[in-house]
Amino acid sequence: MGFAAKLSALTEELIEVITSTSNQSEADRFNALRETSLRRLRHHSYLRTNHFEVEEALDGYEEHFRVVNRDGLADALRERLDALSQYSHKWAPEALNFLLQLSDQPIQKSKLSDLELLKAPDEDPGPLLKWDDIAKEDGWYEERDLWKNVHFGEYSSDEDYADDRSNGSAGSEETSPSSIEAQYRKRPTDYLDISPDTNGLEEVRKTQAWRISAVPRDAVGRSHKIAITEIQAVREVLFMLGGVENNLFNEQGAPSLKYQFTHASWEVYKSLLNSFGEAGRQLFVLRAFSKHPQKITLLQAFQDAVENRLRSFDKEISRMQARYVGTQQEVIVSLARISADTEPLLRPLSALSDIIQLLHRTKHPHPFHYLELLFDAASVTQLEGDIPVYQFLSELFFECFEIYLRPIRLWMETGELIEKDKIFFVSGSLAELPKRQVWTDRFKLRRTPDGALYAPRFLQPAASKIFTTGKSVVVLKLLGKYKSTKNQMPEPPLRFDVDLTSDHGNFALFPEVFNNLFEQWIQSKHHAASATLRQTLFQAYSLQPVLGVLQNIYLMSDGSRSDEFCSAVFNNMDLLNSNWHDRFSLTEQAYEAFGNLMDAYRIGVSVPPDYKPGNVNEIRKSVRAGLPFIKVTYRLSWPTRIILSDETLAQYQSVFTFLLQLRRANYVICRHRLMSDITVASTPEQAIYCRLRYRLLWFCNTLHSYLSTLVLTPLTAKFHEELQQAEDVDGMIIAHAAFAKRMIDETCLGSKLDPIHECILDIFDLAIKLEEGRRLESERLTEEAQEISRLSVMSSSPVKAGKARYVKTSEEEDETFLLEQDPGAMMQESNKSYAELLKEVRADLDKHLKFVCSGLRGVARASSNAAASKWDILAEMLEVGV
Repeated sequence: MGFAAKLSALTEELIEVITSTSNQSEADRFNALRETSLRRLRHHSYLRTNHFEVEEALDGYEEHFRVVNRDGLADALRERLDALSQYSHKWAPEALNFLLQLSDQPIQKSKLSDLELLKAPDEDPGPLLKWDDIAKEDGWYEERDLWKNVHFGEYSSDEDYADDRSNGSAGSEETSPSSIEAQYRKRPTDYLDISPDTNGLEEVRKTQAWRISAVPRDAVGRSHKIAITEIQAVREVLFMLGGVENNLFNEQGAPSLKYQFTHASWEVYKSLLNSFGEAGRQLFVLRAFSKHPQKITLLQAFQDAVENRLRSFDKEISRMQARYVGTQQEVIVSLARISADTEPLLRPLSALSDIIQLLHRTKHPHPFHYLELLFDAASVTQLEGDIPVYQFLSELFFECFEIYLRPIRLWMETGELIEKDKIFFVSGSLAELPKRQVWTDRFKLRRTPDGALYAPRFLQPAASKIFTTGKSVVVLKLLGKYKSTKNQMPEPPLRFDVDLTSDHGNFALFPEVFNNLFEQWIQSKHHAASATLRQTLFQAYSLQPVLGVLQNIYLMSDGSRSDEFCSAVFNNMDLLNSNWHDRFSLTEQAYEAFGNLMDAYRIGVSVPPDYKPGNVNEIRKSVRAGLPFIKVTYRLSWPTRIILSDETLAQYQSVFTFLLQLRRANYVICRHRLMSDITVASTPEQAIYCRLRYRLLWFCNTLHSYLSTLVLTPLTAKFHEELQQAEDVDGMIIAHAAFAKRMIDETCLGSKLDPIHECILDIFDLAIKLEEGRRLESERLTEEAQEISRLSVMSSSPVKAGKARYVKTSEEEDETFLLEQDPGAMMQESNKSYAELLKEVRADLDKHLKFVCSGLRGVARASSNAAASKWDILAEMLEVGV
């Protein structure tokens, strides 16, 4: 029933689409069409062939033909399918499906030549015209003399000509053009030189008999050496050096000991053959390496270079053989002469063989390891004074290094990496990253498991510049500022200069020569990209003004603006405003303070979302409670974020927090004015308070002076100078990172100075504690004075009232607003007396100052940090107050 319902629903939908009628508009016609269609569908006993499956099967055959390298069959199949598509026939899929069902292993059994059988035979053009037919038709078939050459001699006569013609007619049987051509065509047998002399063949057999001779033995049964001549030994040695099979040496170059010279001692023969055998062993290593298949492009280039050197050596061996075979000049046959002639040719190949053996002995070598071996071998041979070998290895190194240079050139010119390249030391991430992270996270330097750079040793000093250039090109492309420098600046040649092997050039060490050449090559590509990106950051994205804004905000270089912002924050705390940390209020205060700066709308001030504010009264009593949670952000464009990383911005924030805490302590001390205090009196407590207030104020001002004049201002000036002198973006990043690190160290915010930093914060809290105690004591004395005044007024006449003191509106707000807000909290007195509080503050201040001064001097003496001298100066400045 489910199938019938589904079929009925599909049929109704089909009728509505085709006939544009529905059950609502024309019910009778719709029902008739539906019943008729359903009846036909239900009684349809067979289905049509699925033409999509047929097309898919034929396309599969075409693809399979191409995979098995039978492109002719694939092209023929495609040509006929395209031709068939021009004709439409409803039974075409059935016919093609029928042919597919009849097919029997078409991939293996199909032949392109079978298609010729489908062509109709050509019509018979009739008999061909031949010279014999023409001769018979014209009547000159029997005139054989027609083809004879006529000799028109000086003394010829008609009679002679008649005789010659009659003789020629009698002797010639076949005079057609084809027979004449065949008569004068040479056959292979015509080139055979059959000499009746068989002595030469016997002589050859006699001279080669030593190859198959058995080892002779004497009467006692002891074996003797087979005697050979020196010419025979020379021929075998040249065969061995040329890589040809011979009788004196095996494939590895080991000499056979069953032969001996007829004219020399066994020791001489053995010494000569051992020297040639060592050369053969070295050549065998090279020839075996050249025959071993390589899959890595870099090793294939090395293998090709080795093959070229072997080919050049084989040509020289062939010239030597031609000299002995030729008869143009007399040649002295001598193995010593062969040794002297081949020694200059074998010495470079021997050095190359040693390199390949070192490469084989290395476990899991990198593909570029042979470049390191070539580089080291060239340096050593130069120091040894072997200039021919040095030149040979140097040229080979530069030839192979050119292949390794291809991904470097592509990376530095276009910022692209070769897909699936595992040899280049730069790798790219396939994940989509924000643009500000392109410089730091999109591309990485490949490193080995032990942390070393995955690059040849001689290339590692320049790796950072190569890496920076490619990243600069990538960023320029994202900024739309990229212009190809491939055709603008010529690329200096990177090859071995023969002049370096001259008498004067030998003093230039090969590593220095390579570094100079490679530095020039890199600079031709590095300078343009780096300079363009650097100029774009300074001009198009105003990097210098942006850094100035950050210094105004985070480093509080503009004191008036910073005081305005800090005072607004501190005032909200002192007024016990529970929403002092509201991000909208903080941001508005920052706008008002820094509104005249460039793009002030980018400033945002907030606290972390997970921050849980406590009692405002407790927060205002310590610089550790609420101030460290105030975070200032300045929204930067993503190109400038390349220079200003998250780490350096966090260091800016640390300095901002420290300066905010310093200003909080200074603000609390300076807010109260002694001349307006009605409780000022010549009491011991008041004297102690004034001295403590002076010392704390002096400490805060001294620390602020140290930070502004000795740390932040010089470091900022030096940083801007280094930023202008930076060659590329990496240099700018390094300069900014060094500036941020020195700033953290010299402001005593580094990890080494954590105890000292905490002690400084304790001194800030002492300033707040002192002012809080003074305020409570002032309120107590004020209440006592008011009570005494009240009692005096009650006891005296109404006319004699005490003098009233005028209090300014600002003073009244500062002194009484907190009491009005929360009298219970503000009037709560400590269990300690005011004198005890002052004594405790004085003891803690002395202790903290001594710890800070001694700690700074101790760290300065024990550290080699560049900030150590600044710490010593700060300790000397603070010791005045100890």
